Amino acid sequence: MQKSETAICFDWDGTILDSMNDKFENFISAVSKAFLINASDCDSQLDNISKLIDFCHKEYGGELRVYQFDNVVDSFSHPRNLLRVIRLLAEKPQELKASSYIRERHLYDNFQEELEKDNNNDFISWINSVGDILESFMNLEKSPLERFLDLSNRKKYFDVFNQEYTDLNTKSSYGWKPFNKADKVLDKLSAGNDLFVVSSLLTPLLSEEVRKYAFSEKIKSVIGGDKVDNLNFVKTLGYRRVIFVGDMPADRVAAMKSGAEFYRIHPGEDRGNSDWEMMMEKLNL
Repeated sequence: MQKSETAICFDWDGTILDSMNDKFENFISAVSKAFLINASDCDSQLDNISKLIDFCHKEYGGELRVYQFDNVVDSFSHPRNLLRVIRLLAEKPQELKASSYIRERHLYDNFQEELEKDNNNDFISWINSVGDILESFMNLEKSPLERFLDLSNRKKYFDVFNQEYTDLNTKSSYGWKPFNKADKVLDKLSAGNDLFVVSSLLTPLLSEEVRKYAFSEKIKSVIGGDKVDNLNFVKTLGYRRVIFVGDMPADRVAAMKSGAEFYRIHPGEDRGNSDWEMMMEKLNL
């Protein structure tokens, strides 16, 4: 039974658990294994491919795993299209915002916060460096991105990626802990609000993970799968206010699509703990 007018929905990895730095590295390693990118490649080339994969993961991080993988493959299969939107993001982001193409609007929406807060041009510099790497690969006689063109075997590649990503995350997860401010904040929030965990993990796996922690008793429900659909479901329960707390740009987009408010936890121990500490004040709870 609903006990509050406010539902606060939390993403899991990177939001409650301080895990995102590991997951970024694991994602890159899993894609590299699927497409046989390894230490036999020259160090600089391997590093540059990793930076491109990192960009694609940041663009779709927080989405279902298969969408994240597909974005890497589709982007690297059509590098000229990817380069065009990267240059637009760095030089003319308003064109992306006004674009009629879903991918381009999605790219702007996902990185809107980074663009708006980029007072020192750090984000634009990073985007330009990614574009320079991609352009250098396109000018090579034999580009390492050609290995992503075998789309007939996409399922085979995904299966390797999926298993490797799962194995790496499982190994890393033994060291993952909630942000040290999270437990007390969840305790305070649960006194006057209904708390949910909403994540792209499948519900049985997500429930098993959440149950490991004492604060699970404060969680009204754990819901896995598509975040937009699940936030929309929570809204049907009759809450006056629905808030989604996430860590990735895609989480903000999910909140926007569902009409929920959004509060961001930034990956990394120091910034993440600061975000948790300020949460109740920023959300006026």
